[in-house]
Amino acid sequence: MIASDAARARFEYGRHETFPVRHGWLTKGLRRMSEDGFYRGDVETADALGLGTRMAKSLQFWLEATGLAKSAFQSNEERPGSGRKRKVWHITEFGRTVLARDPFLQYPATWHFLHLMLAQGERSVWGWFFNDYPDRYFTRDGCIQAFRSHAEHHATNVPSTKIAQREIGCLLQAYSVQQRVVSEDPENATVCPLRDLRLVVRHADVDRFEKTQPIDAVPVEAFLACAVSLAKRTASNSVSFTELVRSRFGPRRILGLAIDKVESAVDEAVEAYAGQGVQDTMMGAERQLELPDFSVSDWLNAHFRRIGWPSG
Repeated sequence: MIASDAARARFEYGRHETFPVRHGWLTKGLRRMSEDGFYRGDVETADALGLGTRMAKSLQFWLEATGLAKSAFQSNEERPGSGRKRKVWHITEFGRTVLARDPFLQYPATWHFLHLMLAQGERSVWGWFFNDYPDRYFTRDGCIQAFRSHAEHHATNVPSTKIAQREIGCLLQAYSVQQRVVSEDPENATVCPLRDLRLVVRHADVDRFEKTQPIDAVPVEAFLACAVSLAKRTASNSVSFTELVRSRFGPRRILGLAIDKVESAVDEAVEAYAGQGVQDTMMGAERQLELPDFSVSDWLNAHFRRIGWPSG
């Protein structure tokens, strides 16, 4: 389906500098924002964090794309009185929650939440791949062609083949794991932690990729955060079961859940959070999940309270 000119949007390419997020990066960025009040991917920040200049710029992207930071303009202290402002990034409520609860990003649940935020980026390769790309099995070239085709129909700025190759390359480098690899080496700081979610597998023998269900259970709070975000898109406090399994930005697509896993998640959500307003009701023949107006931060806090660690 081709979007009208009014419905087209400007897509974002290349701000990751082709680097997937790496172990330790987000912690460095969160601390920088918490201690200095903002983050900016410049030479000064690169030197302070022990990163290359392009890596510091890449981290700036990842902080924003995962919802840990948001941009704002502030007066340029290097040229006071000039009236010129520079763009900086400040920590968000979600960022403060992650810093307080899991500052070293050691818990798998935190990465499920970060993935959720990343996959909700509508004008990005991440949002497209997890919400609009239907193929379970695919080749790199096929994925690149499909992304370009999607952009031709929905973007005001269609990427060249080279740019599309970089976008898909970064995505696959971030998420894909080799078939039958049990775990990545935790001492390898160049490995992207998003791989641990096991949402994309590379079958090297046939040079194909596969979208897969996560091996580990998705925290019920991440499921609920996704469901609430979906409901808010229609200014509602509930979502139908059909929406949960079929809609763009729904938990089946974003979190890689099979239909039976969505059913189980609804049951678990009601059992765990009925006291907070999570209810499973029927509207005619359609199952509905009633939801409280909680933020993503609220659900991440709820997860850590439920597991009892860390305290607070």
